[in-house]
Amino acid sequence: MNYVVPKRTNTYADVLEAVGMASLVEELTGAGVRICGAGDRFVLEGKEIPAAVEDWPKIEPGYPFIYLPKDGNPPAGWVLDYEQERKKAEAQRDFRLATDKKREKMLQALRAQGLEEPPAPVPEYQMALFLAMMRRGWSSDKQLYLWLCEDLKRAARWIKANLDPGAYSPEAPKVNNSQVFNPISGKGVHRPKPDSTAPGSISGEVVDPFAEWLKYRGAYRAMLPYRFDGDFKVLVIEPADIYLSALSKLRGELRGIVISRKRKLMLDIETPLRLTELLIQHSDVLGNPIPLRSRRPADVVRGLHQAYFQNMGTSAALMNYSFTALPSWFVINDREDANAYLKIIRSFVGRKEKDGETGCLQSLREDRSHDVPVLQQFRRWLANGELKDFLLFCYHFAVHVMDRMGRDEWVIKISAGILDTIMLRGYNMQGIIEKKGFQSIARAVREATIYALQAQKQKKFEREVRFGLAQKWKQKIKGGDKEFIAALAEFVQQYNWESENLDVKAPGDGWRRHKVSASDLDELIALIHQHGAELVGMLLLAYGFARLPKQEGSAQPQTEVQVEEQTEEPEEPEQEKEVI
Repeated sequence: MNYVVPKRTNTYADVLEAVGMASLVEELTGAGVRICGAGDRFVLEGKEIPAAVEDWPKIEPGYPFIYLPKDGNPPAGWVLDYEQERKKAEAQRDFRLATDKKREKMLQALRAQGLEEPPAPVPEYQMALFLAMMRRGWSSDKQLYLWLCEDLKRAARWIKANLDPGAYSPEAPKVNNSQVFNPISGKGVHRPKPDSTAPGSISGEVVDPFAEWLKYRGAYRAMLPYRFDGDFKVLVIEPADIYLSALSKLRGELRGIVISRKRKLMLDIETPLRLTELLIQHSDVLGNPIPLRSRRPADVVRGLHQAYFQNMGTSAALMNYSFTALPSWFVINDREDANAYLKIIRSFVGRKEKDGETGCLQSLREDRSHDVPVLQQFRRWLANGELKDFLLFCYHFAVHVMDRMGRDEWVIKISAGILDTIMLRGYNMQGIIEKKGFQSIARAVREATIYALQAQKQKKFEREVRFGLAQKWKQKIKGGDKEFIAALAEFVQQYNWESENLDVKAPGDGWRRHKVSASDLDELIALIHQHGAELVGMLLLAYGFARLPKQEGSAQPQTEVQVEEQTEEPEEPEQEKEVI
């Protein structure tokens, strides 16, 4: 049996309604529901709902009642005691921010109770906090919750009427519009300070109580709110072809990720990557239930809707809305493909304590103006998957690497092995990057920049460091093939002359410095004529500033300068972290 939910707004409101509908069908039938995106609609595949409401099970509201003392006695069912959970969150925050002496005193009191730290609030507290901040007293969800619980037969007839328009429908309570569940309505939609688009100004006649109820249900299965001081960023997972139970599981695990309060850009980057990681880990390719074999991640979970609400004092305004698709670099056919995806993800956003590897993006900070464009460019690549955007990120990151290394600051370079995986599996660039001439000149760039700088600092090598090479080549690439080829030839000439002089100075060390041959240069020039300076030149910069994997088990001297690389990431101040 198929159930259709149309996409009316092309925002996460449609997703919440579809997920909420899936949860209702699952509750009424007792069987799993598959959610499939199909153009302008969502199609839900599940068992047929019994025709007679007398055959239905007891219907639950499907979302928690956020209880406050002023509400009187708490109702039956799923109730979240907001004040109690708020106190837990405050105690946990105070414990983490406490100084050594105060922390030790608090720890002693906790250990007397058999605890190592204060108990955490329930996971739904963050959603309750988000709703409390956004609604400012709006209580339609509470009224609807109580209405659904007061008379189960009446509620069942109302649901039946909305599923089958020909059936009799009792009058349902009016539901006010909320920007939480309808992001394109309310302040911030048309201009920075509108005077006529407050959520409450939208007539109740155009607000469908049944659709809003489904959104309430869907929010607790697909929405993730993240708080940044007084502002909120909301993420909603959009399914492409996945069962509701699997979607809810992914959302629950993604909610447990630790995100810095001051790293909004990293939230945009890390959440789709971590969601992809979770999807692969729970997929059939690795022996788990979610069907992913012979598909790309975006074929299962389309991506994440993102809405940023800024606190305006008495209300919140929508300042930004976007969508980021899940990475779909290549099809996952087997365990090898799955592990390749996981390795790429961890090479970018990995944390040593969690993944055993520190991601290269961890050296970028959002409070440094020159780091922000690098993160923005990476986010742009994630959003559209275009090769040119990835290569532009590699250029910006190369400049970042040289800047950090020049100031003797911690940084991790992109791995050439990761570049190979992305370029070969995702963009079919083997016709360029596997050519001997390309590899030879990429090696020359590497030795003249990052390796030369590392060796200079350790007083192991005497080669001129080309600090501005990336910026110079980027300008020449804009000038076209002729300008870039001239700059390339000049670099090769200087590099070979330098390598020859170094061989003369140290003739007895057992090996000779790398030099670019005439055939290597001719081959690369031919590639430029064939594919253009922009593609070949940007690929050269990507590989020229990447690190090669360490060669182990070889007694022969390395043919490139090998220096130790700092791999430990500086710890972030504890007060900047928040468990969501």
